[in-house]
Amino acid sequence: MEYPGRGDAARTMALLWDGAPTPRRGPRQRLDLARIVDAAIAEADRSGPAALSMRALAHTLGIGPASLYTYVPGKAELLELMVDRVAGGRPLPSADAGWRAGLRDLAASDLAAFRAHPWLLQVATSRTVFGPSVLARHDAALALLDGYGLAAIDIVGCVAAVEAYTRGAASAVVEAEQAPALTGSSDDEWWEERAPLLGERMAGRFPRLAALEEAGAFAVSDSALPYTLQRALDRFAFGLDLVLDSVGARIAAARD
Repeated sequence: MEYPGRGDAARTMALLWDGAPTPRRGPRQRLDLARIVDAAIAEADRSGPAALSMRALAHTLGIGPASLYTYVPGKAELLELMVDRVAGGRPLPSADAGWRAGLRDLAASDLAAFRAHPWLLQVATSRTVFGPSVLARHDAALALLDGYGLAAIDIVGCVAAVEAYTRGAASAVVEAEQAPALTGSSDDEWWEERAPLLGERMAGRFPRLAALEEAGAFAVSDSALPYTLQRALDRFAFGLDLVLDSVGARIAAARD
């Protein structure tokens, strides 16, 4: 797990909010901070955040490590820039269609970000990245619940519940999505090897499981995708409805 906040606080905040300073003298710089951060994100997408190094990133950018350090003091600061950059690349949630649609869009956008950048699941959320894009996104999410009579602590708690649920469910989606490449076998190949062996051992022993399977409890909504991926996506949608129903119940109670 990678923890934000391990770099120099003053340098990190300056880079997040003000960007890299432009030298007043000397030759025109070949790079800018945005290009560096984008390259770091691409590298993390390929190899994960643990494998990301300043030396390797400098090589990718075609510069020496010493030159890279003139833009960013280290990997710790770079990680926070990456998180904020990803947050800024997505539209802010809107309350125009109501709180439920807004929170659903928030969850869908977060899920899409985790799928596009699985390394985000390896970045701890216990220490917030205090970048402008991260905070703007959080502020817009909180605004979705304005005007419904909720206590301040409940507004924060409801948004946190949606975000925490999405992060957990996204782990299952990403695991299913990555499984074929990481294991060397497809879902069908995995299941075909095990189904007959499992059938021999399960026969008559687990009646509730058998009844639920017979009733279609393990069916998926679309067979175009690999089974475990579609199952994870279906369960994400189902679970999100449960969370949003709970938010709705809290709003209804606040109005009584």
